[in-house]
Amino acid sequence: MNVVLLLVLLPAAADTLGAVRFEGNRTFSARVLATVVSARSRKPYSEASLALDGAALERFYQDQGFFEAHVERSISPGRRPTVTFVINEGPRTITAVVAVTGNRWFGAEQLLKVLPVRPGQFSTRASVEQGTQSLRTFYLNSGFPYVAVSGVMERTDSTATVSFEVKEGPLCHVSEVKVRGNRTVSTSTIVRAAEVRVGERFSQARLHRAQTRLYATKLFSRVAFVVEPLDTGRDRGESRGVVIRFDVAEQLYRSVSFGGGVETPPNRLLASVEWEHNNLFNRGHVALANAEVSPAFNRDFRASSAAAYRMPYLLLTRIDLQFRPYFSYERVGEAATREFGGETRMSRSLLSNLTVGLTNRLRFVSDTTTGVTNSLGLSGQYDTRDDVFDPRSGVSLQSVAEVAGGLLQGKNDFYRLTGEARFYQRLGSGLVLALRGMAGRVTPYGRRTTAVPYYEAFTLGGRSSLRGYPERSLGPDSSIQGRFGPAVVNANLELRTGYLFGWAGLVGFADLGTVGRDFRLFAYEYSAGAGVRVRTPIGPVRLDWGRRLANPLPGDRGRFYLGLLHAF
Repeated sequence: MNVVLLLVLLPAAADTLGAVRFEGNRTFSARVLATVVSARSRKPYSEASLALDGAALERFYQDQGFFEAHVERSISPGRRPTVTFVINEGPRTITAVVAVTGNRWFGAEQLLKVLPVRPGQFSTRASVEQGTQSLRTFYLNSGFPYVAVSGVMERTDSTATVSFEVKEGPLCHVSEVKVRGNRTVSTSTIVRAAEVRVGERFSQARLHRAQTRLYATKLFSRVAFVVEPLDTGRDRGESRGVVIRFDVAEQLYRSVSFGGGVETPPNRLLASVEWEHNNLFNRGHVALANAEVSPAFNRDFRASSAAAYRMPYLLLTRIDLQFRPYFSYERVGEAATREFGGETRMSRSLLSNLTVGLTNRLRFVSDTTTGVTNSLGLSGQYDTRDDVFDPRSGVSLQSVAEVAGGLLQGKNDFYRLTGEARFYQRLGSGLVLALRGMAGRVTPYGRRTTAVPYYEAFTLGGRSSLRGYPERSLGPDSSIQGRFGPAVVNANLELRTGYLFGWAGLVGFADLGTVGRDFRLFAYEYSAGAGVRVRTPIGPVRLDWGRRLANPLPGDRGRFYLGLLHAF
């Protein structure tokens, strides 16, 4: 008989720490230092890992200007020992002198204002690196594409002298702008959209803005720029010419998209289709047409269609011209309303993030006695969002001042002022905080001194303003289209997670708002809810559930909304 002995070796339990402590730290709290080390209470440890933690603490202190900092450690005996990092911080180095050498085109006083390093401040390696980058960026945006900057810190006891050496290279101007990689989009269209002019001083910041403008045309999947030097024989004295070459990869500039959604209650379907062409006549002109239908199960019905045509750089200027005709139809019960009209808008970018516009709006609403509005509006928008469709950081500020009637004729005389602010901030761990605030006021004058018609007033409620409430359900006055009023306030907050597995994210939200006769204190309505976002190539698809919290109706279980893109 054969006997088989099976020997199983189990790994020994790893030693774990009871606690992690710090002594001698005067400048930084234990909470801050705990983020530097990997040692954790009730977690395994080793002598090697503790040695690495001690070295990490010394590097941390040295990076903050404590160049003589020294760290020792002690471990108490026991089954779960306590590790104590004993820190001797030493003196913190102070910057005594900041100097710049090698500069010919700019004075030392001007360059010192660019630097984040100042005499009397603590000396850190990071500040020297930031100063080096600040000087280089200044020169790159001032006509010197070949500049080189190096920073050195020399310590004496507890003080330091920080020196920056600049090798400026030649001052450069743009001698030629080239394009490579375009197949259907004309070179002149690309050069015009880039707004880099022959003869202007080289600026890296202008090239980055040109790159952003080219991406904004939706014609390219990749845009890069290259700086090519000219032969020295083409120099202009102290100034040298350079060639700016844009390398582009075109993408499809025609698209057809479909959308759909559900709203409940009331039970209503949403469906839409849109066609877009971003390069008509190979000149970057944009044409767009869309249609939307929304039948309700109670036989109410909504439908709309619109078109748009945009000509960038009207008459070779930076002015964009856009036409937008539209038509809409709505039936509520036995009452029907038809509306058609058009908007003509001219806009111009004053700065990289600032745009102003002038809009004429001509509106005809049938089946009403005062259904003609002709207005002129002045608008301004400041936008630093990193992504228009799915922003994670930045702000968007917009205001519109509009006047209707008077010399413009029509049958409605009023002034309208609206403003909106949106704010997006990354919070870490993929979380994004999104805030939106909006307010507006419309005031009649002239032939109409009592109130503006319902279709020119404000309303709230629904998927994009106050979720959990019926569409157009707030306001002191009512019509067949819902409730409305001359003053509005609306605020929204969303906390968005990152996309789990790269395609799905969660959202929690709270909405607040009201429509009244003025901005004096009146009752606010508010709601809250949650939703899901699914990432797609054309923006996130959203499914939201919201429920009113102010005076909910009996049996109210909230409302669901399905649509494309974020609520704001």
